[in-house]
Amino acid sequence: MGAYMKYRLLFLLVLCFFGLSVHSPTLAQDTVAEDQAGAGFDESKLTDAQKKNIEVLDGMLDVIRRGFYDKKFGGHDLKQMRARYLKRVAMAEPGVPLHEVLRELLGEFHVSHLTVMEGEAYTDHFAPEMDNSKTSQVGFDITELDKGEFFVTDILTGGAADKAGLKRGDRVIELEGKPVSGHDLLLDAGGDPGLPNQHPHFFIRNPADGTLNISVQRHAQDKDLIELEIKPSSINMIQATKNSVTIIEYEGRKLGYIRFWHFLHDGMTSALKRALKKEWEMCDGLIIDLRGRGGSPNVMNACFAPFGDPPPMSMFRGMPPQKVDYNMPKWDRPVVALQDAGSRSAKEVYAHNWKYLDIGPLVGESTPGAVLGSTFAPLPDGSYLLYPAQNVRDLAYGKTELEGNPVEPTHPVKDLIQYAAGQDTIKEAGIKVLYEKVKDLPPPKKESEDAGPEEEEGF
Repeated sequence: MGAYMKYRLLFLLVLCFFGLSVHSPTLAQDTVAEDQAGAGFDESKLTDAQKKNIEVLDGMLDVIRRGFYDKKFGGHDLKQMRARYLKRVAMAEPGVPLHEVLRELLGEFHVSHLTVMEGEAYTDHFAPEMDNSKTSQVGFDITELDKGEFFVTDILTGGAADKAGLKRGDRVIELEGKPVSGHDLLLDAGGDPGLPNQHPHFFIRNPADGTLNISVQRHAQDKDLIELEIKPSSINMIQATKNSVTIIEYEGRKLGYIRFWHFLHDGMTSALKRALKKEWEMCDGLIIDLRGRGGSPNVMNACFAPFGDPPPMSMFRGMPPQKVDYNMPKWDRPVVALQDAGSRSAKEVYAHNWKYLDIGPLVGESTPGAVLGSTFAPLPDGSYLLYPAQNVRDLAYGKTELEGNPVEPTHPVKDLIQYAAGQDTIKEAGIKVLYEKVKDLPPPKKESEDAGPEEEEGF
């Protein structure tokens, strides 16, 4: 069996620690609900709607009881937690109001990767990244950085918003002619209620008429708003990663660039492999952008392999770790990695190992310290629970505990988002840092054309 096929087999067999697999729990007869009737709240008089709310609470607590990585639950008594939240859960309106109460409960654990996510957010923005399917979407997210002030923080490369001229850092004033706060096109991205200093983050639903009319303020002093029409298009983050592969011309040097939106699917590996073999052959150095979501450890390691030796991996829990041949080209010229306060889970492990092996500069902000192996479980109302199922310190060199311990950059740079007008301070700093590494090096030489038949890379 070839190395590539071994890697594909490993991809199917290894438990995916950062949200790749979906766990469907079977509620047992001894659920938390039956163990604790609630403190002073009469469950015998619940309406049908209230009973459904309680089913969601009990389904969530049952998943935690069975699958949570810490069997001491951080010192919490799940029965007592249920009793304290029972009345509020029962009285909440179904949907988002109920989920807000549940997220408050989950926040008491003070760990990452523990939240309730709307079913629509999971099916439209997470599931497609796991099987490389595409959905029709506007192609940007917004974050409420200050109360009532929403800024564009993520734009998918080559997506509808990108093509329409929306820029990172634009302040969104109106959607479809209405103020952003409370707009029905906002879709809560889930967040991390157990971590400090979290800003509400939202996906944008497609408008009913097929075109999103958006009003933005590009500069703080602008009195006139910019009006844009965004027609949703079919895309995902895997395609956006492929679209991000570019060559930056800077001071007479060629610098390759890729933005890994996540490590959830081996389409990311294919994009990197293709770029290393083709687009970047004559580049003086590379910029590896690690900003954003985490992903699967084996995809993470495969995308690490061209630059450094990934740590051994266990195919199953309890099995001894083994070296894996990811069949990736090797890169021997300077390379720089970018990170920010949103680089999480697998991205943090990648950044830690990068820094541990001293592969190259690490430019940007401190990571959030949100590193637990997580997975999704459906809840009775169609929402999803994201929960941490395993501590993955064995994936980090030195078996370093990264949960709660941010990876610090070697070259600190503040990400200035508000009214950035498309400017990217971290990327611009990374370009300058890399240039200093390559400016005095001889230009790369073209490799021999006789390299054998080329393997077609799929996406």
